[in-house]
Amino acid sequence: MGTRHVTAVIQSEQFKIAQYGQWDGYPEGQGTNILNFLRKSNLDKFKEQVAKCCFISEEEIKQRWIECGADPDDEWVGMDVATKFKKKYPGLSRDIGSDILSMVYNGETFELQNSIDFVEDSLWCEWAYVIDLDKNTFEVFEGFNKKPLNENERFFNGGTVQEKNTGEYYPVKLVKSYSLDKLPTKAKFLKEINKLIKRDDE
Repeated sequence: MGTRHVTAVIQSEQFKIAQYGQWDGYPEGQGTNILNFLRKSNLDKFKEQVAKCCFISEEEIKQRWIECGADPDDEWVGMDVATKFKKKYPGLSRDIGSDILSMVYNGETFELQNSIDFVEDSLWCEWAYVIDLDKNTFEVFEGFNKKPLNENERFFNGGTVQEKNTGEYYPVKLVKSYSLDKLPTKAKFLKEINKLIKRDDE
């Protein structure tokens, strides 16, 4: 299901991973995928691998698309080009979602695309997940936010709406933060998140 989201990792006070994902961004999908990754992974190894990550430029990404057969003057690409690009550069694909964490963990890619600005527009960014290796937390954020964020919110932007849409939506808002040392089970995670979402809607 097309549910757009961002999977992010912070280390040394900067975003090291900020992956845009096109599919299954809701907690039952990408949220539990990230939770399962964190529960089974060696955190020290993950930190070592994350430190190797770097963002490549939009121009570099464009050149990789051209390399795979994209027309530099065309806004769209065919399925054959998209399939070739995904096969050669899976870490840059919109389809990889939170599996980017496993790819980094296993050393499959360290060159990434920085999509953190996507969280600014919660009309389109329906969910966001942030692993903060400095604060030792796993944070869940929800989109469709029509209220200004508090100054202490991670994505507080001065209380302004995103100009690219209708002017109604603010950045994604925090739903829940978990300590990496006390991660919940999948069942508890979904129960808590769904309860908090329902409360906010009332």
